[in-house]
Amino acid sequence: MALADELRAAVSSLTVFRRAEVQPLAAALAFYPAVGLLLGLVASGVAWAVDQRYPAFAGAAGVVVVAALSGARASRILAARGALGASTAGLAFAVRLWAASSLPAPARTAALLIAPMLGRWAIVVQCYGGVPGAVLGEAALVGGARFREFGWASVTAFAVTLAVADAVGLLVLVTAALTTLALRVYLYRRVGRLTERLLAATAELVETTVMVTFALLASAHEPGAALALRRC
Repeated sequence: MALADELRAAVSSLTVFRRAEVQPLAAALAFYPAVGLLLGLVASGVAWAVDQRYPAFAGAAGVVVVAALSGARASRILAARGALGASTAGLAFAVRLWAASSLPAPARTAALLIAPMLGRWAIVVQCYGGVPGAVLGEAALVGGARFREFGWASVTAFAVTLAVADAVGLLVLVTAALTTLALRVYLYRRVGRLTERLLAATAELVETTVMVTFALLASAHEPGAALALRRC
């Protein structure tokens, strides 16, 4: 499969630029973090522009851009499952708004870059091994990711996170990985498989957790944490 086709499938699966004729591909999982990073780049650029005139709204603008460019996909999938799913999606979105709005500009840029990327990386982790949750759609990719997709996705996610956030990035990576693995264990014990809704929930929760981690570190009083965030 040509790299261009894999990238096209990743963009179609994760963004508002969805094309019905482009089906999800297991090979495209290698590009999921890269697509998340691209969403974060656009979001951080918009947040920077808003910050020049309306700094209080800069963080919220970045979060809204990520949701808009992704077609609010995760929120729509969760909301389609009823009141509980809709309330969960709404709460996660509200928490991301709070976290982004509470961050100083340098840390906000790092968070907006990294959170969407790690949320999409979490989908790859969930698709590496496991039982397919459907015949068609993204849930069919569960168990289809090879070491090639898992490896490239992880190298991209880890390298960018550590380059952007330095020492703080290591803590963020550990938090994202533990959240993803805990969800995997819990969902297989509770449901026995991963569906498209649960993959969307994974991405939503990991992205939210990363944003909250940045917000908590930024508000901490430890000199080491503050220094690391200023270097982002």
